[in-house]
Amino acid sequence: MLKISIKPSRRLALVLCAAHAAAAGAVLIVEFPIWLKIVLVPIIGASCGVYLYGSALLRSSRAVVGLEISDDGALSFQTRRGEWREGRLLGSSFVSPYLTILNIGTEGKFFARHVVILPDCVDAEDFRRLRVRLRWGG
Repeated sequence: MLKISIKPSRRLALVLCAAHAAAAGAVLIVEFPIWLKIVLVPIIGASCGVYLYGSALLRSSRAVVGLEISDDGALSFQTRRGEWREGRLLGSSFVSPYLTILNIGTEGKFFARHVVILPDCVDAEDFRRLRVRLRWGG
């Protein structure tokens, strides 16, 4: 069984802030009506706050802070509230040496949960084992 503890990620926070700043900058540069810019820039700022809070800093009660993958492939995840839930790994998940995105389907939920894992938010050996397990099923 593979057990992984997920910590807040400074790298993800930096990437999220940079991407949202670029989006806000693009809105300001493009020739939109001023009223549209006034509407869009705060929405982009709010989006940045939501994703920083939930995905990078893991402060949301719904944030995934732990994973367990059994030898038979069953997946469980722990939320910040301390609740453990069963899920299934979706084929749309992404694995690379520097970024892993787990898309987890849960019973009775239409939308998947997305867990973004960068090297700075998990133990290096756990990250390697997770990537091997996801890529090769080992």
